Amino acid sequence: MALFTVLGQSVDLPAVSLSQWDTGDRSAWEQGKYLTVRVTAPCVALRVHTNARSFPGRPASHPEGTWLAIGDVVQTSIELASSRSLPTADPTSMAAFTHVGEAHIPVGCILNVGLASAKFGGQGGGFQAEYVAGPKPSFQQVSNIWHGRAGTA
Repeated sequence: MALFTVLGQSVDLPAVSLSQWDTGDRSAWEQGKYLTVRVTAPCVALRVHTNARSFPGRPASHPEGTWLAIGDVVQTSIELASSRSLPTADPTSMAAFTHVGEAHIPVGCILNVGLASAKFGGQGGGFQAEYVAGPKPSFQQVSNIWHGRAGTA
């Protein structure tokens, strides 16, 4: 595992740093800052989506996709939607995402990694990865249940 730092926040990934790959739209990244990495050992990320269904103020998102949540995802559904700036008019809405899956990221996969910018009413700040090139992640549905309330243990 290697520690990657973007804008003072760090995430552990089994990867090595590469020269930056530009996919064209830096607005998804906080302050336009991100790193490009090549995965050196298999790892798992989170993919939240609407199972190809659109909702008022929320375009459809699919179980397989380019954008993945990495880092700390121990959050309520509202916190996750806001921290990853999911494309919805209201990140507190239950339609921000309806399903949760795992993205199994293979060795050699190239990702852009950084913090989500504040978009779509979300606050941003959560780590995300964008698939860029190489072997593609495979996706496995986990659950369609994610709670919107926090608690203490």
